[in-house]
Amino acid sequence: MKALIYVIDTSLVGEYPAVKSVMRNYHPQTAVESHDVEINYDIDLTAMSAEEIARLAGEFDILAVVGGYRMYYHVLNKKPPLKFVNVNKAEMLVREFYKSGKTLVAPLAVPAYLAKLGLLAGRDATVYPTTELIKVLLEGKANFVNKPIVRSGNVVTVKNVKNTSEKEFLEIIRETT
Repeated sequence: MKALIYVIDTSLVGEYPAVKSVMRNYHPQTAVESHDVEINYDIDLTAMSAEEIARLAGEFDILAVVGGYRMYYHVLNKKPPLKFVNVNKAEMLVREFYKSGKTLVAPLAVPAYLAKLGLLAGRDATVYPTTELIKVLLEGKANFVNKPIVRSGNVVTVKNVKNTSEKEFLEIIRETT
């Protein structure tokens, strides 16, 4: 089993390390689309074609998206205070994993992004508990569940990955793979 961690933003302190820690037994590799993300990465998505991105879904069993504040601003159509939000490859990558039935791990604001893409319609999901993000989930026809972590099919949504029990998180990941 192999995990791909797609990092959009690391500005939310602790989010990326928490996801990476949970994924450590799945031989995680890290992908970025922006070079201003200050982490070591294995895969650079910036110049990848749609076909190359589709191949990633065949090579990995799990996709975890670390969105940070950039995803929050993107989902709510707000102007970020400092950095441009670049999520051009996110939709392609997420859709490929979803379509192939691979496990998607969506913490914090990422479930709202999945809802905007129409991928959570009719599914149970949680999200970081702000009124705006819950509203996006509901508009995307998701069933909001106020729990720390929720699995619905191949999608695992996490309210706050930094405060979620690693044991519970791993148990739910195992159920989907």
